[in-house]
Amino acid sequence: MGKMKVKDFNLEYTLECGQIFRINRVDSWYYVNAQDKFFKINQVGNEITFHGVDKEFIIHFFSLNENLSKILKEIDKDKYIRKSIDRYRGLRIIKQDPWECLISFICSSASNIPRIKSKIKALSESFGNKISLDGVSDYTFPAPGKINDYKKVLNAKTGFRAKYIFEANNSLNIKNLNSLRTQSYNNAKNELKKINGVGDKVADCVLLFSLGFYQAIPVDTWIKKTMQLLYFDNATISNEKIREFGLDYFGTYAGYAQQYLFMLSRNDMGTTSRLQLWKNGMLEE
Repeated sequence: MGKMKVKDFNLEYTLECGQIFRINRVDSWYYVNAQDKFFKINQVGNEITFHGVDKEFIIHFFSLNENLSKILKEIDKDKYIRKSIDRYRGLRIIKQDPWECLISFICSSASNIPRIKSKIKALSESFGNKISLDGVSDYTFPAPGKINDYKKVLNAKTGFRAKYIFEANNSLNIKNLNSLRTQSYNNAKNELKKINGVGDKVADCVLLFSLGFYQAIPVDTWIKKTMQLLYFDNATISNEKIREFGLDYFGTYAGYAQQYLFMLSRNDMGTTSRLQLWKNGMLEE
């Protein structure tokens, strides 16, 4: 077992904010799959305990070497984001494997979290390798080139996404994806969008959650409603305008702002009507 003290880190918020899907909570422990890694981790106060990976992996994966206070100070622009920061301080952007992140968010199109998790689990069971930790078994996520049976991809209930997954498997490698880190945000995004099944939202998820582009703002239905209500007087605004506003307003760490606003609006407000009451000062939470 490894142990370490942490500052400005909340394990639950980080793992439960929709940026990663291969997690399972058992009592006080989270069991986490990350490509070919399988580990468990928990947090009590400012101390985390983990097993299955080393300290260096934990620091990198959870971005613990980054100055979160500085990041949050930079995005603290108004009462809405400030409330989000106060409520969910410690949420950090995970550094995922870009291949697993890409396939995961291709699976996310027109789906919900339980179904996304089911699809990814089925793909891992069909094409990955069995791995165990303390008597708990799971599967590694298959590397590019290993998702090589189209019928099995369909059997994973991937539906219309099957052809995109199979095509990506046959045309991409880790080197391709990692090379995007050195490109500009716009160039990297345009390269990702050349992959069939990858639109703006999926591309921004991959850029934000695996390639280190913290200015990326994935716009889903919920964050669109939230941003329109809080910043555009509930007018209907295009996703592109929301991204442009977010980057201009919040700056380099706009993706962090999006995650914090998403957590507050989804978990604390629940509905846009409740969010409207809060905006108007008629609701404390």
